[in-house]
Amino acid sequence: MIRQAVAISGSLGNPEGSLVHKFNPPPEWPEPPSASWRPPLGWEPDPAWPEAPAGWGFWTNRNGRPTSGPIGAYGAVDAGRLELATVDPALVLMHS
Repeated sequence: MIRQAVAISGSLGNPEGSLVHKFNPPPEWPEPPSASWRPPLGWEPDPAWPEAPAGWGFWTNRNGRPTSGPIGAYGAVDAGRLELATVDPALVLMHS
């Protein structure tokens, strides 16, 4: 059996750090408290804030381009990404 340990750092194992995905608040929402702020798991926007425009991209990459966002985060597009991770049950991600 072959095992490979993968170090997890930054965003989903990306060695370039946590700013690979940056939260992009819609117009008329308050700015995040810092450039590196991410909504914690389970976070929901204040109901007093206006709705985001239809199709709003809540995440950008380090170049400012729209991205799907980190898996499980508010406003991230998760459809299909978890299925891809389970296509081959022989692949195992291990970390300590």
